[in-house]
Amino acid sequence: MKKAFVVSFEQLPACMLGCYGHQWIETPNFDRLASLSVLFDQHFANDLSSVENSFPWWTGQTRPHAFQTANQQSHCFVTELKNQGVDTSLLLEADSDSGRNAAQRAQEAYFSCFEQVDTIAGTNDYRISESETPVAKLMQAAVTRLPEWMADSRDQLIWIRSEGVPAFPLAPEFFATLYLDEVLDQDESEEDSEERIQEIDDLTSEETETDLEAEDWQELVSAVAELFTSQEEWSGLDEQERQMARVVYAGYVTMLDQWFGRFLDRLLEYAESHSLLLIVTAARGGNSLLGPLRQSDMEGLLEESTHIPLMIFQSDTEQAGSRRQFLTQPADLPVALRSWWNVKSEHQSDQGTDLLLLLEDQQELPEPQIFAADDDTLAMRTSEYYYLESQVNQLSDGGDYSDDLQKKELYRKPVDRWDVADVHLQSPEVVAEFTSQLMELKQKKHDHNLP
Repeated sequence: MKKAFVVSFEQLPACMLGCYGHQWIETPNFDRLASLSVLFDQHFANDLSSVENSFPWWTGQTRPHAFQTANQQSHCFVTELKNQGVDTSLLLEADSDSGRNAAQRAQEAYFSCFEQVDTIAGTNDYRISESETPVAKLMQAAVTRLPEWMADSRDQLIWIRSEGVPAFPLAPEFFATLYLDEVLDQDESEEDSEERIQEIDDLTSEETETDLEAEDWQELVSAVAELFTSQEEWSGLDEQERQMARVVYAGYVTMLDQWFGRFLDRLLEYAESHSLLLIVTAARGGNSLLGPLRQSDMEGLLEESTHIPLMIFQSDTEQAGSRRQFLTQPADLPVALRSWWNVKSEHQSDQGTDLLLLLEDQQELPEPQIFAADDDTLAMRTSEYYYLESQVNQLSDGGDYSDDLQKKELYRKPVDRWDVADVHLQSPEVVAEFTSQLMELKQKKHDHNLP
C-alpha cells in the first residue's frame, strides 16, 4: 500500500522560510523537512485571480483562467484516483468566527471529490492560547487521525489544507511579540542596510528612524493586533505600525512552523515501515504587508506574491537534502500524485511536469514556460526572464489586439531574484517575443468565445 500526504497552505511565501534563505525568522520544522526532502527553489504560483481562478492544484491546468476558453472543462484529479481505488480524505482549516471563507467556497466543488471531508475550526486572536488557533486545531486533528490512516490497508491520499498566514495574521500574543528584538536592535550602518536591501528580511526589519522605547513598541504591537480586526483601518497604517504588522506576520509564520512540526514528527515515525510521499507547498505567497520592494503596477505577480515553497519527501528516495532549480508550478502536483500510483490521466488538459521524475533525475526534461495572471496582469516566466504586462482593454474595432497602451516589465532570471531591475526598454526583442505569445493566446480565446 502507498500513502500520499499533501500539506498545503493557502498563503505562505517561500521567502519567509529559513530553508529558502530567510536569516532570522525561526522555521526549524520546515527547514528540517527540507533537509530530508527534495526542495524546489523555483516553484511559482500562476493563477492569482480573485475570481474564476482555475485552481491548478485540483485541475492540473497550467494556464490561468485568463487564457482559457469559455467551454474549457476543469476535471479534478482526485476523481481519477478514486476511480482507481485510492481512498481520499481532506482536512480543512476554518476560522470559527467566519466559517469557510470565499476562497474555500469557490473550491467546494473540488472538495466534494474527496470521499471524506472534515472541517476543523479554530480562532485567530491576540488574547487566546495558541492551541485554539485554526492551524493548531488542524494539526492536532491530523496527529489524532494519523494512526488510523496508517493502519488502513488501502492506498490513500490525505490532503491537509491550512489557510496558512491569513489576510489579517492576528497571532496569539507570544507569537505576535516574538520578533520584537529584531525591530529594536536596528543599529546597523547605512552601508550594511543598503547591502541588505536585496534580501527579504528587509521587509520585516527595514531600518526606520524612531525614538520609541521597548514598552512603546509593546503597546504598538497590541494596537496593530487590534487593527487586524478592522479591514477599514488597514490602509491607514503609518510606517511604524506597518513595520510592527510585519513583525506580527513573521510571528504567525513561526506558529505555523511549530504546529506543522508536531504533525511531521509523528508522520516520520512511519517512514521506515511504510511507502510514504509527503508534499508540502502553498497556493500563493505574501500579501501587501510584505512589499513590494519597489513601486510597480504589477505587484500582484511579483516575487513576494508568486514564489511559494515546495518540498517533496519520499520514504525510499536517496535524494534527501537536495535542491532542484527546475521551474515548477501548482499544476505539477496532480501529475506527481497520479504518477505515485501509476494512474493515467483520463483527460488531455494536464500539461504539468511529473515531479517524481525530477526527484530522481531519471531523465532530462524540457524547462517549461509558466503562464501567470491575476486580476490586473498577465505574465510569462522562463528560466531566463520574467515578463509582465497589464490587462488593459486592447481589443481594436477590427477585433484585433494592440499593445500600444500596455504597461510592461521584464526581469532577468535568476540574477534579479526580487524583480527589482526592469529591463524591458533595454530588451525590445525579448519583449516582442513574449508579447507575441501572450497576444496569440488572448486572440485565440477571443475568437473561440465569439458567438
